[in-house]
Amino acid sequence: MNKTIEHYISELLFLHDCIILPNFGGFVSNPQSVKLNKITGVLTPPSKQILFNTNLKTNDGLLITHISNKEDVSQDLAKNEVENYVAKITEKLNSSKVLRIDKIGLFTLGKEGNIIFLQDSTNNYNLDSFGMKTIHNKAVARETIVEEKVAATIKTIRTHNNSPKTFLRAAAVIIPLVALSYLTISEQNNINSIYTQMASLNPFTPTKVIETANKIEEVVIITPKIIDVEVAPVIISQKTYYIIAGAFAEQKNANKMLAKLNKWNYNATIVEGGNFLRVSYDTFNNKDKAIIALNKIKQENPEAWLLAK
Repeated sequence: MNKTIEHYISELLFLHDCIILPNFGGFVSNPQSVKLNKITGVLTPPSKQILFNTNLKTNDGLLITHISNKEDVSQDLAKNEVENYVAKITEKLNSSKVLRIDKIGLFTLGKEGNIIFLQDSTNNYNLDSFGMKTIHNKAVARETIVEEKVAATIKTIRTHNNSPKTFLRAAAVIIPLVALSYLTISEQNNINSIYTQMASLNPFTPTKVIETANKIEEVVIITPKIIDVEVAPVIISQKTYYIIAGAFAEQKNANKMLAKLNKWNYNATIVEGGNFLRVSYDTFNNKDKAIIALNKIKQENPEAWLLAK
């Protein structure tokens, strides 16, 4: 073969959600969004979390067909190559308890015969993050200084009662008053009417002017214009979390698992997407509740895992 089996598994992880290595196990990918570690300042681009499921051992033909096309060999020859490779890594894992598959991850064999898988973080299988790398975000200390400067011009407003117009008004009222003092009491009614008409005149009404360099100016008050700014609403995307019991290539097998979970009083559903039908124990909109439920289910089924969509 021109390339190794590890190389072809790695190629398929970029394009598919589940890759089965016959008689060994299946690699299931789970999309991950951008993450920022506030403590270390490490910003991680979108990625795929690779999980390993030992129950997915049935050959679905995906890996063998891919090798046959790439190597330009028959399906039988490609199948033999995969079987020999699986026998080799299984023997190595059983003997040394540790197995590393290049570009995929590290396998360790537990005391109870369970396989623990740790993904190789050097490869990012999310095509949307092509060219992106993990970066260290340095905290920037920002100091906001708000300066408010108010400039005001105070103009003195004085009241002038010495205007010539004021004296004329006073004279127009005082002179008739002097003349009226000589009238007789018999004309008191006429005097009252005259007083009533004169009461509407106020010769001493103060006149307010603004004195600036001996000129009368108008005071103009400028009101600042208020500008309305529209704030775009923040849309928070919602994810749905599924606790996956198993992934199946055939509908009838998925239906059997679905019926079994419903019989056990789970809110089971079939999650479509990718090349496999994934059967879920339950569905959650809250990640914390989903993790709590997953931990309880893992006591009965250690191979259960969490899918976010």
